[in-house]
Amino acid sequence: MSRRIACIRLPPSTAGTADAGARAALAGALLRAAPRVTPVRGHPRALWADAGGMERLGGDAAVAGALVEAARGAGVHARVGIAGTCIAAAAATREPGAPFRVVAPGGDASYLRRRPLVVLPITPALRETLRLLGVTTCGALAALGPADVELRFGAAGLEAWRLARGDDPRWPFRPAEPGLPCAEAELEPPVDSTEPLRFLLAGLIDAVCRQLGARQRIPASLRLVLTVDGIVRSEEVREIRPARPTADPRVLADLCRRALEASPPGGPVAGLRLEAPEDGVARADQLDAFRTPAPDPGALHAALLPVFARWGDGALCEAVRHGAHLPGEHAAWSALGSGGIAALAGAQPPGGEGAPEEGPELGRGFLDLCLRRLPEPRPVHVREGEGRRPLGVDLQAVGTAVLGPSGAGVKGSFPPGLWKTRCEGPERISGAWWSGGNAREYWRVEAPDGWLGLLFRDAASGGWYLDGWYD
Repeated sequence: MSRRIACIRLPPSTAGTADAGARAALAGALLRAAPRVTPVRGHPRALWADAGGMERLGGDAAVAGALVEAARGAGVHARVGIAGTCIAAAAATREPGAPFRVVAPGGDASYLRRRPLVVLPITPALRETLRLLGVTTCGALAALGPADVELRFGAAGLEAWRLARGDDPRWPFRPAEPGLPCAEAELEPPVDSTEPLRFLLAGLIDAVCRQLGARQRIPASLRLVLTVDGIVRSEEVREIRPARPTADPRVLADLCRRALEASPPGGPVAGLRLEAPEDGVARADQLDAFRTPAPDPGALHAALLPVFARWGDGALCEAVRHGAHLPGEHAAWSALGSGGIAALAGAQPPGGEGAPEEGPELGRGFLDLCLRRLPEPRPVHVREGEGRRPLGVDLQAVGTAVLGPSGAGVKGSFPPGLWKTRCEGPERISGAWWSGGNAREYWRVEAPDGWLGLLFRDAASGGWYLDGWYD
């Protein structure tokens, strides 16, 4: 694989590519065109991108055009140069005219020969000394003998002579592990919060999935490596494993985000690397015509992401049993968020392996009722009969919103005014002496139109309360 590098030079107006979010957004956009991106050390308006091995994507010209378009998508008009060495790639960004310039493989030395000394990273004093001697181009400097250059200008002059000849050993990226799909980006200066990292994740995921896609594979697991800045730079690793191999970028981004939030980094983040140590193929199940297929976790995850975005992690919950005396304390809902999708997808569907062989009971036309409790019991007016049985209930007695059949709080007349009811009870429960004690008498009530509610009468005050409703 040929070694090629791209230099992305930003216009002066972006010298303050100011906040960490803007820098991360730009790096994330560039990752959609190249798998590795890093800032040029000491240069706030330039970045390096690894352009090697891109022949299957159209070669250098296609990669350079993609980098220009990616930067433009992030709101930056950049100039791009691609060459075999850093010095030639950086020099190619200085040419006016087209937004990108590609130096042909093996042509770095001949390309630099015509370039002025300003393209070399040398001190102004050395550049002025060379100018006074009539050396104004890289070709003129390269034509001098190395011994004479070192004798007169020292080590700095000899290094400049080598760069002028296209002899540049610098390489800003670590060697890539063969066969390991990987994408990485560095941030300068490091960022203190994980929020800007979300901009990078989309680009990293896109780059890794693109590498796997070339082999017709999809990620089975991901490894997120954070370079944490400190007295000594260190790496922190987060393992991400979807319930089933998937290339859906929304699902992978959500899993990476949850991994970051579950274990925040121990300091400012100076770099982010995403690897795919395991890959798989899209699962194609042979469906049974007589059984309900289990949901695809990846598709279920993608379908529920808009729900989580709007309603938060509480959109998917599980019941946690407490086993207390009062109905309202028997169990509670625990928010699962997207982390619970794997368990939801793995639940045994109706008609699955564990289902009885005989069919459902004929004539069974109802579902088990679910008690939906109010956040706080609501005082209500109750007309009592013999034995203090509730004969009528007025939910609007306190002048607040009432509950409709769906459980939503609505203004209106459901159930209308003081309505007659059928009731079942009482169920007398007392206890919790260690916290002040309670004694309640629970009744299940039914409105004429079928609305079912749970009331209780507090023995201490004699007041009636609506605890919840069934649906």
